[in-house]
Amino acid sequence: MRFIIAKTAGFCYGVKRAVNIAEETSAKIGKCYTYGPIIHNEQVVESLKKEGVEKIDDLKLLERGDTIIIRSHGAGRGDYEEMQKDGLNVVD
Repeated sequence: MRFIIAKTAGFCYGVKRAVNIAEETSAKIGKCYTYGPIIHNEQVVESLKKEGVEKIDDLKLLERGDTIIIRSHGAGRGDYEEMQKDGLNVVD
């Protein structure tokens, strides 16, 4: 069996950018959260958790002033409105 790996194997631009933003945000402020998994890759989500980036699925778990990172697929308008109303720091 022969395997050929493309020169451009790896994450797409958007996914790579989302992961970089999560890493940079964590390095800058410490504990932060992603609204849902930042990307659909459990190993990356677990790796980010070790760096202080925790996945949450319910915005009510956060407190005013917490930092939330929007996942690579975005969030709905209502979610953004709720984040703003709740006084969260949003990184998108």
